[in-house]
Amino acid sequence: MQFLNVRELRLETPKVLRKVRNGGRVVITNRGKPQALLIGLSEDEVEDLVFRKPEFLRELDEARAEHRKKGGITLKEARKRLGL
Repeated sequence: MQFLNVRELRLETPKVLRKVRNGGRVVITNRGKPQALLIGLSEDEVEDLVFRKPEFLRELDEARAEHRKKGGITLKEARKRLGL
């Protein structure tokens, strides 16, 4: 398993995506602390995830409604919310 900080991910996104698509796993860190795990997913796996975890669909619907209502957020605001 590979560990990358947010800056490295930003600079090497295509390389990281190829790695996870081929079965690799990448832990994304921010200030040395793990924040996310990237794994490859097929279209079938995404569908399974959505149907097995109804809360995922609910959160997605809420995000879409918020986007329609507020018109989205700026990149600056997204980074602030994510602590970046």
